[in-house]
Amino acid sequence: MKTHLFLLAAAATMVLSGCGKDKQAGTPDTPVVPDTPSGAYYTDNYTSPFKTVLGKTDAEIQEKLDQLWTHYFKGDNNSKVFYDNGNEGYILDIDNGYVSSEGMAYGMMIAVQTDHKTEFDKLWNWTKNHMWHKSGEWDGYFAWQRNTSGAGGDENCCPGAEMYFITSLFFAANRWEEEQYGIDAQYILKKMWEGTYTLFNETENVITLCPKGNERNFSNPSYDLPAFVDLFSRWSTTNQDKWAAATAPTRNHLYVSSHATSGLFSEYSNFDGTPHTTTYNPNADRYMHDAIRCAMNFGMDYYLFAADPVRQREMAKRIIDFFENDRYAHAVFNWDGANPSGSYSLGEIGANAVACYALLGAAGYEDKVRTNLQKAWDASLMTGQKRYYDGLVHYLSMLHLCGSFKIWKPNL
Repeated sequence: MKTHLFLLAAAATMVLSGCGKDKQAGTPDTPVVPDTPSGAYYTDNYTSPFKTVLGKTDAEIQEKLDQLWTHYFKGDNNSKVFYDNGNEGYILDIDNGYVSSEGMAYGMMIAVQTDHKTEFDKLWNWTKNHMWHKSGEWDGYFAWQRNTSGAGGDENCCPGAEMYFITSLFFAANRWEEEQYGIDAQYILKKMWEGTYTLFNETENVITLCPKGNERNFSNPSYDLPAFVDLFSRWSTTNQDKWAAATAPTRNHLYVSSHATSGLFSEYSNFDGTPHTTTYNPNADRYMHDAIRCAMNFGMDYYLFAADPVRQREMAKRIIDFFENDRYAHAVFNWDGANPSGSYSLGEIGANAVACYALLGAAGYEDKVRTNLQKAWDASLMTGQKRYYDGLVHYLSMLHLCGSFKIWKPNL
C-alpha cells in the first residue's frame, strides 16, 4: 500500500524560538535562507563529490559501497558488526560488548540507503522485540542498551537513536512501499511530544541529552540533526507545528556550539552552545567521540536542504582550517582546540569530509576539500575491538559522499 496516506507534503515554516544567545557578540542568530532552494531535497541532485572532485567513476563508487557492506555486514568476526540471528539481527558494539539503540538505528539507515531490505527487517525486528517501549513512562522510546540476548541493559533512551529510527523508517516506507514502517514512525513521532517525556526541551525547542530529569536541561550537539527535524516538520501527522518550531533552533544550536575559532564542538553543551560539564562524564566539555558527528550533521543539512548555507560554510571553514593546521594528527581536544591527544580517527576522517560539502566552490578551499575527500576514500576500514563506532560513522559519511544517502520521498 502506498505510504502517502500518512505523509504530509506541505513545507513547514521555520520558527526560531527560545534559543540562547550566541557566544560571540555580533554573530547572527537566525539562518540565512536562500531565495531559491538548492538542496537535494528540492533538486533530487545527489551527485557524489568523489565523482566531481576526485574523478571517480560510477563503477568505482559502487565498488566502494559494496566493499563497505561486505566488510561490516557480511565479513568475518574481525570486521563485521552485524550479527544475524534468524528473523532478527543486531549491530554489536564489540568493544563494550552490548547492543546500543544508536548502532541499531545506524544499521537500519545503512540498510535502507543501500537497498538491503532483509537486513533492515532483521534489525527492526530485533529492535521492536527487545528495545522499543510500547507502554509505561518510556512509551514510544527505545532502551539505549541491551545485552546480545535482548535482555538487561538500560531502559533510558539515547535521543540521537530516536532521530535515526524515525527517519530510516520513513525512508523504508517510501522506498519499499510498505505502510507499516510509516505507521511505526508516526507512533514514535507522536510520543516524542505527547508522551511522559518530550524528546526536545519545550522551552528551547532543542533536543535533550535525555528527556528525563536534569538531563533535559542541556544537550548533546551531535544529536542535532536539522535535516531530519525538517523532514519531520513536513511528514509528521501530529505536532507538525512543534517540529516546525524546532527546525531553526536545531540549526542554531549546531552553529552556536561550534567554537568561534577552532570550530570544534563539545560532547555536551548548554542551549547557548557553551560546553556543559557533568560529574559522571569528566570529558563532557571536550571535543571527543560523540562530537565528531557534528561535522557530518551540518554537512548533511547543507547539501540536503541548504537552509542555513552561510553559517554552515562558516562552520566548515573553521573546523577544516583547524584540522589542516593540526595536520590531521590528533583526535581529542579542549573545546578551543588546546590540549590535543589521541590519533585522528576514521570517524573524524569521514565526518569532516562530509562537512566539505559546505566548501564546494569556496575560493581558496579547493585543495583542502580534495585532501579531506581523498582521506575518506583511501581510509582503511576498521577491524578489531573498536571497529563499531568509528567504522559506522565513516560508513554513514561514505553514503553521503558517494551520493547514496537520499531522501526517499512518499509516492504521491
